[in-house]
Amino acid sequence: MNLFLLIIPIYIILALVVIFLIILIRLKLKRNWPYLKKDSLLTEAEKKFYFVLTEIIGNDYLIFSKVRMADLLYLPKMSNSDFYHYQNKIQSKHVDFLICDKENIKPILAIELDDSSHQKMDRFLRDKLVDKIFESAKLFILHVKASSDYNKENLLSQIKLSI
Repeated sequence: MNLFLLIIPIYIILALVVIFLIILIRLKLKRNWPYLKKDSLLTEAEKKFYFVLTEIIGNDYLIFSKVRMADLLYLPKMSNSDFYHYQNKIQSKHVDFLICDKENIKPILAIELDDSSHQKMDRFLRDKLVDKIFESAKLFILHVKASSDYNKENLLSQIKLSI
């Protein structure tokens, strides 16, 4: 009988903890979150370039936009401290466009659309770091100056030379 009297309070405490957690979770889920959907995944300059890319190579390759470098590149086995050091270099970076073959979605060419912000020193240094990382990974990265009008033949020629 004494054992039974000891178990009942434990079950009551567990039940109260579970009820408290359920209430807490429901309150967090009912919160009004401040997120809003963007009108477009791409900026106007990126959309213009994307449509040109689609027109000149869309039948032969797959075109992805805003691909995170951490989803595109991987690190070989290394110590945890080295892993986190190198992973942090790419964690929050992306390339504007990625060209892949249609058969197995193998990355073939990364493309950075360089607007006027790429002339700033911090962007220049970021671009140099990204270029070195892609060189190490043996994936070519093509820098294209953003424009209101692209020479399609010239762009296609640059892409073919880079692939």
